Amino acid sequence: MRKSLKTLSFALLIILATSTCFELGLWQWHRAQGMAKFQKPQPERSVVELTNAASAGSNLRNTAFNRLVTFNASYEKNYVAPNQLVTFTDGTQSRKDLVVSLARLADNRAVLVVRGIYEGTFPEKQSSARVNGRLYPRQNVDQAEGGVGRLSRLDPALVAGDSGFTLFDGYVIATGGQIAAPQLLSQGGAFYWQHIAYVITWWFMGLLILSFPFYNRFRDAKLKGE
Repeated sequence: MRKSLKTLSFALLIILATSTCFELGLWQWHRAQGMAKFQKPQPERSVVELTNAASAGSNLRNTAFNRLVTFNASYEKNYVAPNQLVTFTDGTQSRKDLVVSLARLADNRAVLVVRGIYEGTFPEKQSSARVNGRLYPRQNVDQAEGGVGRLSRLDPALVAGDSGFTLFDGYVIATGGQIAAPQLLSQGGAFYWQHIAYVITWWFMGLLILSFPFYNRFRDAKLKGE
């Protein structure tokens, strides 16, 4: 009786350990598939007012990334953002200096807007403009050396000290010009394969655990044969 209980407990332990490894592998598989999904362009959502997609003074929500937005604003101040990787409407890409303006909305709020290629002069200030574009998360890596009137990266934190406005996180690339505003795709290819490696590891461990009782029987039979 005691031997039967011991055998049953051992079998249940094997089943539990194998099931756990399978579930962990399945979880990593789902994470890999979710990451692969965001490495492809997603169906476009409807255009919304900027203030419905994001809030000034708050971090940009994940749901706001890549969102097509529209808003009324006045262009208050211009900057140059050197050495930015630009996608043109014909699909080509190259490094260019960009004109970036601080666009003021109602209630003393403002957002950075990429307006075009910098060619030595800034566009005239506009007291009223309807801006259409795509909302992106702020850049975390410098693309060039900064300075007075120069942005080393597209990040509202760089203009917070000289604006006096409550700033929206991220920036907008205005559409309708020579610069395209494509969806920003995830660059997590290495993480995708890391998740796949975890899938293989967990399922291989499950197979090893499942084969353990058979290995013991094979070993015992071999010892008896000797």
